[in-house]
Amino acid sequence: MKTLKIALTGGIACGKSSVIQVFKKYAIDIIDLDVIAREVVGPESQGLIELVAHFGNGILNDDQTLNRQALRQALFENSKNQQIIEKILHPEILEKMQMDIKKLNTRLVVVEVPLLVEQNLSNLFDRAVVVDCNEQNQLKRLLKREDIDEKLAKTMISVQASREQRLALSEKLPTDIIENNLEISEMEQKAQDLAQKLLNL
Repeated sequence: MKTLKIALTGGIACGKSSVIQVFKKYAIDIIDLDVIAREVVGPESQGLIELVAHFGNGILNDDQTLNRQALRQALFENSKNQQIIEKILHPEILEKMQMDIKKLNTRLVVVEVPLLVEQNLSNLFDRAVVVDCNEQNQLKRLLKREDIDEKLAKTMISVQASREQRLALSEKLPTDIIENNLEISEMEQKAQDLAQKLLNL
């Protein structure tokens, strides 16, 4: 069976998780690359061993698991660190993603890919869904969700692709856009309409 692979993306704190929750109500199979990213740095994993070799034991908790906040700090310190982390983890993440898709053996799967544009991964998918909101709402939601100061929040947003770059995905893939600037109920209705559309493809 050929599986229709749909990438769901959007900036941090734009509402991807809320859209995913709606899709799940329609029994759409979901794969979350953030979950896979945590799995490939589990205790004694090759990914974690390589990260420690580069960044030292300072990125570990007392129980030898990855301290994600320490790694995130290293990630934002300079672009070289970001390249090292991506080189170590991304091949493993994508390999596991492909394995998980094959295991599902389903007609349709939605893969949550936060860095779809940044990593130029559109060639791995048949369609895309972009969850979009303006920068003012994005910053407000991020500050509310994370216990961080505004400077770090703005840095986290700035290292991602711009809204324009994400919306330009439509030049490479059939793309649906869910705008999430108003009430949550309105966004949920849009997500429901899109779920029905995708299931009827």
